[in-house]
Amino acid sequence: MGYGRYSTDGYNRLKKRRGYHRKSRAEIFESRQLDPHMDPRRVKCRESRDSEEHPESVPIIIALDVTGSMGMVPEDIVKDRLPDLMDTLMQAGVADPQILFLGIGDFVYDSAPLQVGQFESSTELLDRWLTKVYLEGGGGGNNQESYNLAYLFAARHTAIDSWDKRQQKGFLFTIGDEPCARNVPGDVVRRLTTAKVGRKVATSTLVEEARQRYHLIHLHVEHDAMAKTEQRKAGWRELLGTDFVTLEDYQDLAKTIATLVVDQLTKDKGPTRPAPDKALPSVRELLTEEML
Repeated sequence: MGYGRYSTDGYNRLKKRRGYHRKSRAEIFESRQLDPHMDPRRVKCRESRDSEEHPESVPIIIALDVTGSMGMVPEDIVKDRLPDLMDTLMQAGVADPQILFLGIGDFVYDSAPLQVGQFESSTELLDRWLTKVYLEGGGGGNNQESYNLAYLFAARHTAIDSWDKRQQKGFLFTIGDEPCARNVPGDVVRRLTTAKVGRKVATSTLVEEARQRYHLIHLHVEHDAMAKTEQRKAGWRELLGTDFVTLEDYQDLAKTIATLVVDQLTKDKGPTRPAPDKALPSVRELLTEEML
């Protein structure tokens, strides 16, 4: 996917036309159940592809915590912050960003703990997939959310030309305010993906898998006193090291994501990388029958 282009002027017109600033969160995010187009059980693979329009695609997955305490983040992105993300990227020379929004909940308690958009570049389609997300508002009292489902999906159910053609990693940002579940049980793998066979997999293993093709960053939002406690941050530093980042103000998220992408691409010597001498196997070739 990833057709079309983003325009801040176009997004401002879209927001005005749809009356976002007059609407409540519930009025903007109208889904009251998992949208069939975002059902991971129907998605074998999401693709970020180069095209004549976007010759050097940069895939960016943004996994949003949609439990009760974090619903303000997608609302803020829709109403105000999408330009912070896209303008910062494009003004820094990242001409071909392709954004995929995920919804993340709790696979123990929630009916829709994983929701999957498409890699998109255009104003209309970025808005479409973001506002399709079902803000279930769930979660539970287990002091964890299922951010590891984002690693599972990225590692096993995406294909990205940036890596396959140029050996340039994409980006995966998880956003939340709780620890991450330590594993994904086999029955959850079967229930929430297209896998024919599901085996329990440790979160650390999924991190290793996803890091083969993505830079992983977790943004922990310290939006209240509880979110600032070490109990809510437990395990993240051991899991991601310096790629665990804390933010006091959730309104800084979009610009922070863009800045981290730009900084990393600069370290990688820019978004354009020479193609490897030998083409690397695609994700479809790497997936085992168990994963499919």
